Order: sequence, then C-alpha cells, then structure tokens
Amino acid sequence: MVTIVNNINLLLWGSYNIMKHSVIKWILSLTILGALFAIQPTTASAKTTAAKVTSTQTLTTAPYRAVSGYLYSSAKLTKKVHNADNYPLTTFYASKSANIQRANGNKAVYYYVQNGNGKVAGWIWRGHLVRMINVTRQRQQLNQIIGLIDTLSTNNKDQLISILNLMNHQSTLPDLLTQLNSWIESIQNDPDIAKLNQIFEMIKSDGQTLNYLFSEGINKLYPKIVVIHNLNNRVFALAQGLLDRIN
Repeated sequence: MVTIVNNINLLLWGSYNIMKHSVIKWILSLTILGALFAIQPTTASAKTTAAKVTSTQTLTTAPYRAVSGYLYSSAKLTKKVHNADNYPLTTFYASKSANIQRANGNKAVYYYVQNGNGKVAGWIWRGHLVRMINVTRQRQQLNQIIGLIDTLSTNNKDQLISILNLMNHQSTLPDLLTQLNSWIESIQNDPDIAKLNQIFEMIKSDGQTLNYLFSEGINKLYPKIVVIHNLNNRVFALAQGLLDRIN
C-alpha cells in the first residue's frame, strides 16, 4: 500500500513539474513576444528626423580645419559619412553654406566641405571649423590692391579714400561693398572701371581675412599659415590699414 501511495506521489510530482515547466515556457514566450512588439516602435522613433533647409548660398572657396563633429551626406543631416576627429590635419575647402532648422526648432549654419582630392566631403556645422589663412598670399593680395589704387586717377583715388573713411567700428564687409558697388555703377564709362572692378572682387573675396590680419598686425605675423577660430565681418581695421598704405 505504501508503495502504491509513493508511486502516486511520484506521478503527481512529475505532472506538477511538467505543468510548471510548461507554464514557465508559456510566460517566457509571452515575455519575448511583448519585448519584440515593444522594440519595433522604439526602432522607428529612433530614426533621425531630417532638418529643414531654409536657404543655401555659394561661398568663395576658402580653406578650413575641422576640429570636431561629423560630416553629413546632405544638409538635411540624416546620415553621417565621416568623423572629423579622423582628419585632424586635413585641409578642407568650403564652397557652400546652408541655413537649417532642426526638428527641435534650433537653427544653425552648415558648410559643405571637401578635402583636396574630393574623397572626404560632406556638410559640417560651421562652429566645428577654423579658418586657415596663408599670410604670405594675403600680403601679396594686399600689395596688388594697393598697387591698383595707386594707379587710379586722382579723382577716383580720392573717392575711394572717402568711402574707406566712412567705415567705423560697426561697419561690416557688406556695408563697404555696397558703397563701392554703388560708386562703381555710377561711373561705368570711366577708364579706371576695370581696375575698380578688380579691387572690388579682391575685397569681396579676401576682405574678412585682410581685416583680421590688419587687426592682429599684419607685419607681426611671421608664420606662413595662421588658424582663425573667430572670423568676423567687420572692416574698420581693413579700411584703416588700406588708408595707412595709400597715404
């Protein structure tokens, strides 16, 4: 009798263990399925939201170094293609800019840059770039501008000097260019027009860097290459530097 009872107990215990394992497997299955369903919407929401490009502009090609950040395949910033940390000594050339607005409302300016052979290229936040200036080249450019000014007629030279004298500490490069352009357009038949247009284009392309060099003391900068972290749009130092050399 005891043996029969023991056998029954064993059978009951075995059945209990089987049911217990089945319940555990069933719970695990439900847990895994729930996790899969939970993951899917998370994956979808993790997809990068494209930035809105509000405007673009062509830049005068200029050299930069990238100090941090990523390069993106487009100004919509949905795909990273390069990590700037991998190119600490690479010279990048910026040729386009884009004003963008992110999904969170933040606005920023991105530059399209590429290295010398064009193999490393993309859009990078302007704040991750530092401008490189070839001091020797800028001195040569400055000498060209002064040389052209010196060959202008007396009237045109005096008019140019008067425009430069109008520039104050708040004046910007667009202010100077607007003044020059208005004057040049008013004397289209003047014999000096070709020289004036050349001066205008040089100031347009190199005005910011020349202003920086004048503000730092262009004759004190001995390195051939300098790196600028903050290049502003002011032209007072440029105007005064040109006036000093003209006079």
